[in-house]
Amino acid sequence: MSKKILFLGLILFLVTIIGCTPTPKADLIVLSLDPPDVNCGIVGPGVLCTNSATFTIANVGMADAGSFKVFIQGDPGLAQTKTISVQNLLAGSIKTFTVDLPAGGNCYDPDCTMCITVDSLNEIIESNEGNNNYCETTIG
Repeated sequence: MSKKILFLGLILFLVTIIGCTPTPKADLIVLSLDPPDVNCGIVGPGVLCTNSATFTIANVGMADAGSFKVFIQGDPGLAQTKTISVQNLLAGSIKTFTVDLPAGGNCYDPDCTMCITVDSLNEIIESNEGNNNYCETTIG
């Protein structure tokens, strides 16, 4: 009888240890966002400006992240948008991107807000899903 109890205790111990070991996960964040660059070309009627965003993302988690999308929004009214694909981001890695948004109004109206959302379609299981979005306003 004591051997059965010892054996069941060992199984319970192993199940507890295995069940309590967290699976390493990625954690994607926006590390930095530079002030936007606006190019309006020759000023005149019907001229549309191009706004670009330079930003750095990081995987601060303990596991590699597979492919995911990044959503970029810019003024006016955060209506200028673009989505880019990122092919894998290893644990501990960072990547910097410069993205031109579709032509539209001058972002500085008078201030310019840019927002970046990593893993915008929730394709990656992360240790923290609440830190994927970052917005910054640059005073015009």
